[in-house]
Amino acid sequence: VDHVRFTSQPSEEPPRSEQLLHLLDMIHAEKTLMFSSDYPHWDNDDPHHAFPKLPDKLAERFFHGNAAELYNFAR
Repeated sequence: VDHVRFTSQPSEEPPRSEQLLHLLDMIHAEKTLMFSSDYPHWDNDDPHHAFPKLPDKLAERFFHGNAAELYNFAR
C-alpha cells in the first residue's frame, strides 16, 4: 500500500457493481488507485461512464487526491 499505485486503464467492469466495490476494497483503492485517461488513444473510457457508482470519498481520492498526494501537489 505504501509503495504501489494502480491506474484505471485499461478497465473492465465486472457484471455486478458490488463486485467492483469489493475489488476496490481488496486493492486499498482509497490509497492506491488513480485515474488515467489512456491518452493519446482515441478509444479511452469516459470516467463518468466507467466509474459511475464510486462512493464520494473514493471518487475524490481516485480522480484527484491520490495523484496529488503521490506527486506532492497542493490541494
